[in-house]
Amino acid sequence: MASTKHRITLRQLVEEYLALQCTRPVTQTSTRYHLAGLLALYGGWQARRIKAQQIMDYLDAQRRAGVSPVTSTHRVKLLRTALRWGVTTGRLTVNPLDGLRLPTARARRIDPPNTAEARRMAKAAAPHVRRVIVLGMAAGPRIGPSELFRLRWEDVDMDAGIMRMPNAHKGAREESRIVPVRDDVLPLLRQWAAEDAALACPWVIHWRGRQVRCIGHAWHTARRAAGISRRITPYSLRHAMPTEALEHEADVKAVAEVMGHADPTMLLRVYQHTRFRLRKKAVNAAPGLGIKPE
Repeated sequence: MASTKHRITLRQLVEEYLALQCTRPVTQTSTRYHLAGLLALYGGWQARRIKAQQIMDYLDAQRRAGVSPVTSTHRVKLLRTALRWGVTTGRLTVNPLDGLRLPTARARRIDPPNTAEARRMAKAAAPHVRRVIVLGMAAGPRIGPSELFRLRWEDVDMDAGIMRMPNAHKGAREESRIVPVRDDVLPLLRQWAAEDAALACPWVIHWRGRQVRCIGHAWHTARRAAGISRRITPYSLRHAMPTEALEHEADVKAVAEVMGHADPTMLLRVYQHTRFRLRKKAVNAAPGLGIKPE
């Protein structure tokens, strides 16, 4: 084992980590995607020989390539986790990146689509993306294979007007949560269900009967077709739902339950984006000093 600890390459270590520790396919796919650049540079190196300087060079190259600091830092953290796993399982004697201090990275705050933007995108989008937009704006699920893309027609009760939305594996006690269907969305769901019954398709979000895993290309095609130049991602829909709901005086706890959050304060810290008119209303709410121009 001692010689193996010295010889194992970074690529070998990561592959063993993915196979033995990251057992969920979606986690494996995501981790492999984020580590691809680092492995292209250093995958053939002995894992114990990776140094902090190589990582700082990588972060600098990511910055020059326009990758956000949050994303590039996340990638290095994934690598460091794999190295720590290597130490824990006896594949390495030490983690060469244990002393690495990563720069603080703050996520860029993206204003979610407003109702008008979402409506334009829905009109321009492919059918499966249109469904994502409608249900994302209406219910605020996690857009992707952790929640919305796992939703089946058997999870939708038209008579009761509810969806049993699958819960992401993030500490939720239940496999799913009850989400009421908006009154104006129910007719669309009935139409889609009839269309999909003819295809014998079990998935609410699908492409020609096949389950969807990613909509990135189709999403940005719709965004451009709708004349929207600013950056909006599919996950922005999860931010749009509480922003719109709370702006129209929805109950904070009820919105949190719909979105699958046990802590309602999460909405106010992360998801609620105040519109300009509300910020303007806030600064004018209190009485002014009454000082006039001379």
